[in-house]
Amino acid sequence: MLYYMLALFAWLGLLVNMSFAGALAQPDWALSILLAILLSKRATWYWVLPLIGLHDYLLFWSVWVCFPFVALAAGVLAYADIHLAPGQHQRWLALLLGCVSLLFAGMDMISWLLTLALTVWLWSMLSSKRDKVYVEPI
Repeated sequence: MLYYMLALFAWLGLLVNMSFAGALAQPDWALSILLAILLSKRATWYWVLPLIGLHDYLLFWSVWVCFPFVALAAGVLAYADIHLAPGQHQRWLALLLGCVSLLFAGMDMISWLLTLALTVWLWSMLSSKRDKVYVEPI
């Protein structure tokens, strides 16, 4: 349920990005939230990837900006988790692979760094929330 609420916040973040695009340096809210969901739980790729495609279409008027890179990152995560075991280094590679396309699309460095910072913060929050579900019995 938490992930679906975050998808709603990603939609609101997309509206904020479209409303104040030239006024101030801001992160790509929608991509940060959706990428953090994907990094914290790999099994969410089947509904996160179409939302990233919608993000690209609405924000950049093409689905070929972030979507191919994030789809490649999801594939790398799936392959590496199966063959190498889940680890942080695969997640960091997927994060950089998903966000490097924003630099190619013309995002300035401050906004790109804000996007990375927001993604890492949300990713750590979602991962720690999921890991604390199991409580050791006394």
